[in-house]
Amino acid sequence: MQFQKPFKEAIRSGRVTCSFRNWQRPQARVGGRYNLHPEGAIEVISVTRLPVAEIRSRDIRRSGFASRAELNGFLEAGDEDLVYRVEFRYLGAELVGLPETQELNLQNLTEMLQRLAAMDRRNGERWSRQMLALIAHKPGTRAADLAPAMQSELLKFKADVRKLKKLGLTISLETGYRLSPRGEQVLAKL
Repeated sequence: MQFQKPFKEAIRSGRVTCSFRNWQRPQARVGGRYNLHPEGAIEVISVTRLPVAEIRSRDIRRSGFASRAELNGFLEAGDEDLVYRVEFRYLGAELVGLPETQELNLQNLTEMLQRLAAMDRRNGERWSRQMLALIAHKPGTRAADLAPAMQSELLKFKADVRKLKKLGLTISLETGYRLSPRGEQVLAKL
């Protein structure tokens, strides 16, 4: 779960304890722990779907917005649209365990390379190495600026980056992405 810088600061101070997201499907799960890079983490307490019109004023303030109009503008949603309310608690300044910070041993590295090869085969093209190299070459670059280099539509590009992130190979930044140490290790082997 990603937050813009002002929201991260408000979460750390305890002023923001929920967020509203205009997702097609939930991107956070109850019990999930998410880092607020560069420091701190949250744990999701609940995820519920509701129409924008049913969002209470108290929850609007708890999400860091001053008014419903401001929230609607952020969500790019109208009163009838369904959005997700994600409630969470701040866990403290420490980041939660990141698999991407752990180096792969030879066996795990071999398995990771096999997984990437299988993903490439299912996709009908060798995209994983190209994407890792692109992110390594242009860290912190917006997805909208990277997608054309992959000759990919933006939504597909983001979905593919999420696949690599689930493997612990990339890290989402405030803007764009970077390779994790694990991702750098895999790219060097590719």
